[in-house]
Amino acid sequence: MLDRIYIRTIEILVMLAFVSMVAIGFVSTVLRGVPGWGGLYWAEEIIRYACIWMVFLASGLTIRYAVHFRVDLLFSLFPARGQRWFWYFAFAVMIWFELVLIWFGSRVTILNMEQQSTSLEFPMGYVYAALPVGGSLMLFETLRLAWIVWRGGDPNAAAGQILVD
Repeated sequence: MLDRIYIRTIEILVMLAFVSMVAIGFVSTVLRGVPGWGGLYWAEEIIRYACIWMVFLASGLTIRYAVHFRVDLLFSLFPARGQRWFWYFAFAVMIWFELVLIWFGSRVTILNMEQQSTSLEFPMGYVYAALPVGGSLMLFETLRLAWIVWRGGDPNAAAGQILVD
């Protein structure tokens, strides 16, 4: 149940970000043709920040559904036991990267709360907060997948598998 709520929430936020990017971009483009308007001065800024948030929110789901880029050819070179250890190595590298993203993303977020965005003049820390949030979502999904592999599950078949319902 919580799994579904988590997934649905992230999917809705990603879809809202995408729809808002398209709608704002379309309206701003149309208004450029209206005499005396010249478009929405803040549209490009909102589109850029929505895109950043959309990518980092979706990054956790890309791990869950196994759509991140990976080289399967390397896995096929090893026997089953070797593939398992190769997965553990991949998980260790991913977890290290995600912890670095969370740590430095948090620092950048805190340090940039005083800096204001150009057009809308809101704290840039809100934009940079996508880094630790996305890193946390990726870390959660990596640990989830590592747990499935640790219990003897197939990581390729684990895409979208629910741990607790």
